[in-house]
Amino acid sequence: MSAESSVRTVELPAQSLDIPRASVYRYMGLRNSQPEAELSALTEACLSSFSSIVRYRACFLVFPIQGTDRGVDFGAFFAPGKSLAKNLSGCDRAIVFAATTGMEAELQRKRAAVTSPAQALVLDAIGTAAVECFCDALCDRWREEYAGSFLRPRFSPGYGDLPLSLQRPLLSCLDSSRKAGITLTDTLLMIPQKSVSAIVGIGRTGCTARFHDCTLCDKPECAFRL
Repeated sequence: MSAESSVRTVELPAQSLDIPRASVYRYMGLRNSQPEAELSALTEACLSSFSSIVRYRACFLVFPIQGTDRGVDFGAFFAPGKSLAKNLSGCDRAIVFAATTGMEAELQRKRAAVTSPAQALVLDAIGTAAVECFCDALCDRWREEYAGSFLRPRFSPGYGDLPLSLQRPLLSCLDSSRKAGITLTDTLLMIPQKSVSAIVGIGRTGCTARFHDCTLCDKPECAFRL
C-alpha cells in the first residue's frame, strides 16, 4: 500500500482562527470558574501578541489502510495495538497529519518564562488551545473534501495503547521537518512543542461530532469513543 498522493501542506493566517477563551482558561486549570479581571486582561494581551507571530502550518498524507488482529497497516508504517484499530474499524483510508503553531510562538513563550512567569503560563495555555483549534479547522476542511464519508475522532501516538514511538515513522513519512518545520527529539518530544501529530480515519460510518474530545461528548455508548 502507498499514499494516495504526495505530502500536501496547509497554512492558515492567524486571523482565520478564533481561539476559544474557554479553552484557554481550561488549560490554565480554571475549569468552570470565571477568571478575575487582571487575568482576563493579561489573557487578552497575550492573545493579541500571540496572534501577531503565530504561524499555523500542517502537512498531511492520505493512506489506504488495512486492519489486522495486531493493529493497522498503513503501508509506510505499522501502528500496533487495539485502540487505533477500534477507532479505524470500517475505514479503508486515513489522513495522517502533523500541525504546529510555529517556532516564533515557541520562542515568545520561552522569552516570557524569563521575564514574566504569569505571562508564560498564559501563553502556554493559548498555544495548546490554538493548536487544538487549528486541528479542528483542518478536520472541518477534510469533512468538506470527503463529503459523503465520516471522519473518525483524531487519534495521536500516546493515546490508548498506540505507542508514542510511532511519532518517528509518522513524522518521517510526512517529511515534517521540511514541510511544516516540525522535528522530533531523541526523547520523542516534538519541536515546536505546540505541535500535534494524529491519524483521522475516513469511513462509511463514524462520529458526527465536530470536536474530537470524547470527554465532552454526551454519547458514552459511541462505538468510536476513544
